[in-house]
Amino acid sequence: MRQPAYESLETLREEAKTEVSKVVVGQQRAVELLLVAALARGHVLVEGPPGSAKTLLGRAMAHALGANFRRIQFTPDTTPDEITGVYVMKGGEPHFVPGSVFTNVLLADEINRTPPRTQAALLEAMQERTVTVEGHTHRLPDPFLVIATQNPYEHEGIFPLPESQLDRFLFKISLEYCDAEHEVEMLRLPHTGVTPDMLGEIRPLLGIVGLDKARQELDSTNVSDSVARYVVTLARRTRELDGVILGASSRAAIHLMSAAKANARLDGRDTVTIEDVREMAPHVLRHRLICEGTTAEEALKLALSTMPAPV
Repeated sequence: MRQPAYESLETLREEAKTEVSKVVVGQQRAVELLLVAALARGHVLVEGPPGSAKTLLGRAMAHALGANFRRIQFTPDTTPDEITGVYVMKGGEPHFVPGSVFTNVLLADEINRTPPRTQAALLEAMQERTVTVEGHTHRLPDPFLVIATQNPYEHEGIFPLPESQLDRFLFKISLEYCDAEHEVEMLRLPHTGVTPDMLGEIRPLLGIVGLDKARQELDSTNVSDSVARYVVTLARRTRELDGVILGASSRAAIHLMSAAKANARLDGRDTVTIEDVREMAPHVLRHRLICEGTTAEEALKLALSTMPAPV
């Protein structure tokens, strides 16, 4: 059985950034957040302009995790069966043919280009880690992580994700083009034509056994009563602000706590602090707020700035 290729979760964070930078440069914070999500058993929505390495980042992270990986390119004619699977007749007996979700890391590319019925096929998988086909329930592999991508600048032929599905994502990560120095560094990477040629050089750091061990460390992380109350108070505060039509859900509070635990562990600590919560809050909460007359960014800043001091 292969042992994890890292000494501690603190060193894992730095090694993951090193490995992913073999093909994607200038996105180290995104790598950290993807690692937090993997430890916290959460799914990630990556949003950014064309050519900002959304898909490549997802593939590189799957390689670094050392888990099984599949990619599905969403289009307007993608069917739910392609995601969940289908029964076919063989020798007069029904046999289940698994869909794309039967993997450890699923890259759902351009998720907002497929209709709601197909998007909804991911809901049960993301929340329950199971799929139901023709009345039969099938359990997905463990671990199971969805990395979905979307382009916020496309407005034709797209189907925005409904709030119920956005709430299933632990994080929404917004990628921007990297700075000039990183773009120069990008040009120096080995390429085969226009395609980066280093994916196969990324060293698997965890594997399924290693990821399970890391998650066990996360589950034993200490959370004081004051930190737990801070999380709940922050979530409730977002529901009370002027201009916020829909604030953070109870699920959002659970996700925020899990992300704060992972952040603490990757920082080499076994106890969550208020700063862990505040650091993770923008990535966990922004995409869940529905606002009118203000933005989710502004509403969250106000919520954080008016939080009472922890006792």
